[in-house]
Amino acid sequence: MHKCVNNSTANVYHLEQFVSDFFPYSQKQLGFDKPVTIKFESDLENADVMLGKTAFYDPEAHEIGLYVDNRHPKDVMRSLSHELVHHAQNCRGDFGGHSTTDPGYAQRDPHLRKMEREAFTKGNLIFRDFEDLIKTGKIKVLIDFTKSGEPKMSLQEWKNNEINRKLMKKWGFLTESKDAPEEKEEVEAKGGKDAPPEELNEDSEEAGDEKGNRPSFARKMDLKEEIATRKISVREAKELTRRIIERIKTGNK
Repeated sequence: MHKCVNNSTANVYHLEQFVSDFFPYSQKQLGFDKPVTIKFESDLENADVMLGKTAFYDPEAHEIGLYVDNRHPKDVMRSLSHELVHHAQNCRGDFGGHSTTDPGYAQRDPHLRKMEREAFTKGNLIFRDFEDLIKTGKIKVLIDFTKSGEPKMSLQEWKNNEINRKLMKKWGFLTESKDAPEEKEEVEAKGGKDAPPEELNEDSEEAGDEKGNRPSFARKMDLKEEIATRKISVREAKELTRRIIERIKTGNK
């Protein structure tokens, strides 16, 4: 019942998937029975105008245009929801001879004003309801993130994974620094922060051997660097986050 066409300069791959999930929900609420083409448009000059265009509906071609430059995806979806109400009105025959959309039409023409009131009211509420159904887990929306290196997952799972990453980075589990926290602990255990470093001599085991084998302390540094930059799975990330939350709860008691 709908077709997406990307005429913009943006990558709307994920947005198109979200539209595919939202469209049948909106159609069920509004009851329209004719297909519609949804076009993503770019207009950089329009994007810089404070009161620039955000979307439009062509009742003759049954097409919706959505301007996507410098806009939040959620804002684009609200515009789509609004224009789908106009599509439903068109399917009901409400447009009739009223097709002008020049500035002031919603104030001059009582019939068009009534149509705009319906579009603003129903459009906003339908998308708000859809959003809340996702957030409360009553609707599961799957987005394919494979093109960005992520597996196919729900919006809620993706959001949780982002929180996991931020928490682990804050607690040092995903640090990219070569100065691992374990090194500081080793120095303090051997004599505190002011203790001088151990000097290496030619006979020392730490200085390497004649065959060119690397000293053990260098191998330890390689291991720490590998641990610091190692990638972990989503399951490991969730487990680490669970432990962090338990540690926080224990500390607050």
